[in-house]
Amino acid sequence: MKLSNFLFVIAAACQALSAAFAQAQDPVAWWKFDTRSDRVVSDSVTQISDSLRGNFKYVAGVSGTALKFDGFTTSVVRAAKAAPRLSRSLTVEAWVALAAYPWNWCPIISQEQNDHGYFFGLDARGHVGLRMAIDGRWVECTSEAAIPQKKWVHIAGSYDADSGLLAVYLDGQEAGRKSAKGRIFFAQGTDLLVGMNREKISPFFGRGNGNIPSWFSLDGLIDEVRLYNRALPSREIINSFQSQKQVPAVAFAPRVMPSGPAGPGRFGAYYAKLKYYEEWDALWPVASHPDIVVQFDNSPIRVVFWRGTRYSPAWVMENGIWMADQSAETGTGEEGCIEHMQDIHCRYSNVRIIENTQARVVIHWRYAPVSSRDHLWVRDEKTGWEFWVDEYYTFYPDGTGTRKMIWRKPFDGDHYPPWIQKQETIVLCHPGQRPEDVINLDFITLANFKGESHTYAWTKEPASLRQSEPAEPLIQVVNLKSKAKPFIIFEPGSRRGYIGGNEGLYSRFSTCNHWPVAQISSDGRDAQAPDQPSSFLGTTTDPFLHDGPDQTYWASWLYGTTERTAAELAALGKGWTRSPKLEINGAGYENEGYDLSERAYLLKCGSPGRPSVLDGVLPASEESPLSAICLVIKGWGDSGVQVKLDGRTLNETKDYRLGYTRELEGNQLCVWIKAAGVKPVHLKLTPQSR
Repeated sequence: MKLSNFLFVIAAACQALSAAFAQAQDPVAWWKFDTRSDRVVSDSVTQISDSLRGNFKYVAGVSGTALKFDGFTTSVVRAAKAAPRLSRSLTVEAWVALAAYPWNWCPIISQEQNDHGYFFGLDARGHVGLRMAIDGRWVECTSEAAIPQKKWVHIAGSYDADSGLLAVYLDGQEAGRKSAKGRIFFAQGTDLLVGMNREKISPFFGRGNGNIPSWFSLDGLIDEVRLYNRALPSREIINSFQSQKQVPAVAFAPRVMPSGPAGPGRFGAYYAKLKYYEEWDALWPVASHPDIVVQFDNSPIRVVFWRGTRYSPAWVMENGIWMADQSAETGTGEEGCIEHMQDIHCRYSNVRIIENTQARVVIHWRYAPVSSRDHLWVRDEKTGWEFWVDEYYTFYPDGTGTRKMIWRKPFDGDHYPPWIQKQETIVLCHPGQRPEDVINLDFITLANFKGESHTYAWTKEPASLRQSEPAEPLIQVVNLKSKAKPFIIFEPGSRRGYIGGNEGLYSRFSTCNHWPVAQISSDGRDAQAPDQPSSFLGTTTDPFLHDGPDQTYWASWLYGTTERTAAELAALGKGWTRSPKLEINGAGYENEGYDLSERAYLLKCGSPGRPSVLDGVLPASEESPLSAICLVIKGWGDSGVQVKLDGRTLNETKDYRLGYTRELEGNQLCVWIKAAGVKPVHLKLTPQSR
């Protein structure tokens, strides 16, 4: 062979070896997410089209476009038979930007089953981890630092079979290492997944037996996922990170729990479809009017009945801070808590508007307390009914609202909840807020009807301060960082429970994020960061319990907001619970008395549709003051009305409000009169043509 031909053959062989070596150094899979197809995403190395499942969106990435995972349903799936066959070592790298931390470990990429395979992903606190099945056991290497949210971060993990080193990297720098030499057991018969676990998994940091497995995916963006059949040395990982010369900013839409337009607004209740953020909203197969917002015309405060709180109403302050309350809650050791909070799809919880006039608004909330396992309280085999609760909220133009909770007495003890907690004051945080951002450390003030009060500073054991509280503290003011403070007033005979709790992880207040909004199956999860909507505080009162009609129990309490001190609410509390008895002069009306749960005097017209003059006296006093007057007159009909107080003709809208409601028995009239004082007043209603 001529020398020239020999050299040509040698050169060709070297070129082939070089190409083969280079190919061995290249990734065996590379998801760039730059090519958009219907429900598939292509691997740029193999050109294999992988299944793209759930809800997703393409957005600007670190290079080209990235895939936005919704946190609930999104996943990329490669069938096991088409997954790369790895030998002894591997490296995974990717760019990620989180909107919120996962509820537990969530993979960036994984192919694992039982004691085989690998898993590269993020934990519930944002740490990067690589887990490998080595010699039939799982070995885990986790970063010491967590990645930030709402920012692109380059993450990588590698396992070198020769050195036995697992290592993870953040932005090119080694962030954790672990030695574990041995044979890798790959899960070659299992599908490869990107961005979602292959089975339900329990949320980390859950409490008790009510914390059970749930589906979730990564909540954020993933781009440039590369899988290598070798362990990249650290210099190559650094080079890969630095090769991205410009890392763009991430633009996540703000996540603020919705409460409708800022007030004041026209007093009334409004059906609405409140929008939170795109991915959460997309989960709900609801039409145009699933939620209700109550507005007041003299106040920016709103009351929101929203799917995100399972329709438990929340009082929203002028600066967007939310305060909510508990439902009728029960539970067992095996089942965990049984309450409205676990009804994540609102299967058993619904709201409707009963009255909606300028005089008052009445909202009906009906629900069945449920466990995280979707179990209602035990069904009576004879009737087929479980434990259900009806609640009525009656709102007035002065910005107050009564709550009436009603439930059926048991037919027998076997079908009655072992205990029922009826009230728990709970403050909510939007994502990004800590409790200290929304409430003062002097967090709650209790007062009684004598005007005596005590303010609690948050401590680890706030119950130890009870010796300082006033006797029978029926008034509660929550000291939010808002101009108006929410208050609750209870009936005499109510018993105050506990105040506060232990300190939390990132706040002085113990904070949970299983409720509101979350779609995980958990009856209590300690929040690890202010990344999700959260709830805290937990101050309870056991309201006075009444025997009701039709074999029911009921309890009632009064809400509102105030810029006054707790002690100054004593007159309102006495006026609500000790309202003066209405004395009617003459015939024509049946006086059914004062209904505390509606904060109203109830009357019946003796001649339905033909009302006569209503003349009466309210003997107000220091112990039985007036805070407002509401008359509900059944059978009034369509007539208008002239309203006089102590002989003075009042002005509609300025001094009083009228509301007509059509009932089966005829039209009902509601008259709400702005009045306050401790002296007797003479009231006269004269029918007028309309």
